[in-house]
Amino acid sequence: MRTASCLVALLVLAACRIERAASGRPPGTRTAVDSLNLVERDSATREEVRLALHGYYDRFSRRDWRAYAAMFWDQATITTRWTRPGERAERVVVQTIDEFVRAAPAGPGRLAVFSEQPVSMDIHGYGDLAQAWVVYRARFGTTSDSVAVHHGVDAFHLMKHDGAWRITGLTFINESPDRPLVPR
Repeated sequence: MRTASCLVALLVLAACRIERAASGRPPGTRTAVDSLNLVERDSATREEVRLALHGYYDRFSRRDWRAYAAMFWDQATITTRWTRPGERAERVVVQTIDEFVRAAPAGPGRLAVFSEQPVSMDIHGYGDLAQAWVVYRARFGTTSDSVAVHHGVDAFHLMKHDGAWRITGLTFINESPDRPLVPR
């Protein structure tokens, strides 16, 4: 019986093979060096994405629509909920960046005061793909005496290609009164 068990164990072991990852390291638990390399790459990605998003908010606040559109890949989408003029119910509106830029002069472009700044950013990346949730502060008004302030969340998906991080999709929502984003 013992000989049969040993024979079975030897046959099982003979059928096994050791594989190596592309790095040459056997697969399995990562080492401290592997983890450090990942953190360094991730922090570099986060910094690149953070800088790209600051560029987004700068161009949006300046209402430089051509430069703003350049922050997006072709056919990227912007999605939100809103109530169209003359309607009573809120709806989800999905539009391409080109559609958004064409409509912008009648929206934020018509305001005397308009700006958005990031309050906080939560960025995650893997290679040339990143996502970021940004709490933003918006200031807007038809005159400098009628400025209102609100907060919201921008959820970005970004992809890096040819050295440039650009937005593939942006979904945003305004702060709800019952769930404040920033302490009052």
